[in-house]
Amino acid sequence: MSIYYIIGNLLLQLRFRYGVEEVDDSVELVNLVKSQEEGVEKTYIYSPPGRPRPYLISAMLSPPYVALAVADLDDVRQIHADIPLEDVEEATTVVVDNYAPFIMPLKKDDGVIYGVLGFKTVVESDVLTGGFFETLLEDFELNSDKYFSSIVNKLTELKQK
Repeated sequence: MSIYYIIGNLLLQLRFRYGVEEVDDSVELVNLVKSQEEGVEKTYIYSPPGRPRPYLISAMLSPPYVALAVADLDDVRQIHADIPLEDVEEATTVVVDNYAPFIMPLKKDDGVIYGVLGFKTVVESDVLTGGFFETLLEDFELNSDKYFSSIVNKLTELKQK
C-alpha cells in the first residue's frame, strides 16, 4: 500500500469520521486556535492553496501560551529503526533551536518506518498571528533536512547505547 494512499485515507477519516475542521487560511486557523477551549487539544487540517498535501495541526491553548504540533503531510521520510510504530513519535522527538522535530509514523515495512516530518513548539498566544504561523512553517521547511538529521543522530546514539 502506497504511503500516499495511507495519507489520503488518514485525511478522509479525519474529515468525515472524526469531523476535523479543515481551513485554508492561516489567519482563520490562528483565530480558531485562540478561541478554542483552554486545556483541550484540538486537531485541524491546514490546507494552504497551492500545496499538494496539507499540514496536520494539533493545538492546545494554555494562556499565555499555545502548544502546537505540526505534521507536514507532504514531507515523507523514512528511517531504519527497530522501534514499535506506536513509540516512533516519542523516540524521534529531539529539541533543536525553538522546535522539537519528530516523525509521525504512518507505516512500517521490513524494518523501515515511513512517516512525515513534524515539529512541536510553544509560543506566546499574544504573538501568534497568521503571519507568525506562516513564518514558523517556512522556517521549518527551509531547515527540514537539518531537523531530520538531528532525529537520525538521536536514533544512532540510542542504537549505540
